[in-house]
Amino acid sequence: MSQENVEVVRGARIVVPPYRGGRRRALDERLAIRFPALARLLAGTFMRLSPQSRLRRLILIRRIQQAYAAHRRRDYEAVLAGWDRASEYRPSRDLMPPDLDATFHGHEGMRQLWRYWRDAFEDIHWEPEEILDCGDKLLVTAVQTGRGSGSGVAVSEPVFQLFTLRRGFVQRQEDFSDRSQALEAAGLSE
Repeated sequence: MSQENVEVVRGARIVVPPYRGGRRRALDERLAIRFPALARLLAGTFMRLSPQSRLRRLILIRRIQQAYAAHRRRDYEAVLAGWDRASEYRPSRDLMPPDLDATFHGHEGMRQLWRYWRDAFEDIHWEPEEILDCGDKLLVTAVQTGRGSGSGVAVSEPVFQLFTLRRGFVQRQEDFSDRSQALEAAGLSE
């Protein structure tokens, strides 16, 4: 067995079931927004659990499902409750027009990017399918779906989103259209 395969196995592969949550914030989301210091404490504690831990897997699935559902309902305050204020986001250059910034910084940068997506697509959203938990990095495989606002053309394609965490909060997100590039950026390969 090669060293690359051993490294991939060290991460925990988690299938994300369809989210059954409602169209409003859950109690834990409301608490995270209302009491950010408590949310930071709990997130940091839970991230110290092993990626093989059943409790960590369950919490991680719930948080990923909630974040993607919050984005779909355009509840950006709930999404940003899990993001560090000094975060950075690097969308895939394959999925972005060349005239848009390559990196978005902090909460305001994320809001700017979301405004762009809403202008370009009637209903853009991402459905998470799988998480590869590698400790302080999470690689989420999602399907990006939307319909162009001007053209009406439907888009549905996989996207690989690499989240780097610090104390349980997203410090950095990088998107890739190619899985092998995402794995390489995570320090892994297939």
